[in-house]
Amino acid sequence: MSHKLICSVLFLFITVSSSWADILTLSNGETLDVSIVDRTSKSVHVIHPILGELHIATENIQSIEESATRGVVGSPKEEGAPELQNDEPAWNQTIKLGAGYQTGQTNNVDLSTSYHADKTVNEHETVFDLSYRFAKTDSTRNANRFSGAWGNKWFQSDSKWDFFTNVQFDWAEFQSWDQRILGDLGVGYEIYNLENEKETIKLTSRFGSGIRKEFQSENDSVIPEGLLGLALDWRLQNDQTLIADTTWFPDFENFSNYRIVTKASWNIKIDKANNLDFSIGVHHEYDSVVDVDVNNTYLHLTAGISYSF
Repeated sequence: MSHKLICSVLFLFITVSSSWADILTLSNGETLDVSIVDRTSKSVHVIHPILGELHIATENIQSIEESATRGVVGSPKEEGAPELQNDEPAWNQTIKLGAGYQTGQTNNVDLSTSYHADKTVNEHETVFDLSYRFAKTDSTRNANRFSGAWGNKWFQSDSKWDFFTNVQFDWAEFQSWDQRILGDLGVGYEIYNLENEKETIKLTSRFGSGIRKEFQSENDSVIPEGLLGLALDWRLQNDQTLIADTTWFPDFENFSNYRIVTKASWNIKIDKANNLDFSIGVHHEYDSVVDVDVNNTYLHLTAGISYSF
């Protein structure tokens, strides 16, 4: 009788152990023994023996170790979902195509394209952005601008503070400069953070310093700049996203020489299966000191379709 009881207990133990044989390592280093039910490009649906059913965002998962003795239960993995490896997560990428309207040195309707990529590994976020705008009227080119930026942010999950660095290169045919290099570093502070089932709202501030170097401009010396900004990230039920920020860059040696840069993007999900969004954006920049006959204000409005993968 005791022999049968021992065999029954061993069988139960083996059965239960195999039910929770998947191991998730979160971005903060914590591990969870779970059973994977489903996986999409945005989240992983799991069952935990104590916490029950959970939907964990892909960006919060560092690695997944699945049982080699069985497949994932439930529905099959969504087509196009990233294969999470044990080393580091994949890049989150977005390509956007659209039409825009620009005011400033020239007023025109243009075509624009942009590329965005970001990745977070061990509380270190890397962001890469490229954008290009072009317009031509009656065989005359009146908009031609390229921008590339590389940013890094180091943060701690249990702290409201972070540290960041940014490097940006701009090339424009119709500005007071032909090319310019921008670089800055500083700290950020989380002012407000709200997370619930319906929405996520995050408001952060940034302050720091950097440099600006313009080429083929009357103001072509290396300019030490300050940095003071606010950023808003509002996500509504994964269907709509509003991201906006505004930053003041004063010249430390002459506060009458400054830049104010404001950006905003509103994205509406139009096809969840194919990760397609309708996107509306605005980019406004004011330079207090420019060359003669050059407009201080640059405003660009865009509308188009973005694809995430």
